[in-house]
Amino acid sequence: MAVKTHTGTVITNTGQKQVRLHQSATTWVVSGKEYYYKETGRRGGAGSTRARLLLDSITPISVNEIVKDGE
Repeated sequence: MAVKTHTGTVITNTGQKQVRLHQSATTWVVSGKEYYYKETGRRGGAGSTRARLLLDSITPISVNEIVKDGE
């Protein structure tokens, strides 16, 4: 499991939610089955969903929060 290094806001049909992310070469990853493309913010792997990651909302997590989450 990769260490989450950023947070961001995802908009779904039920509203907004704050998620922890890590990045790969082309995507922001929430979990093994949930990821969003860096260029568009669109969700990958789920053709019928309209969920979006607000790219402007992505912020780094401080080192203290990463250590605290890893305990």
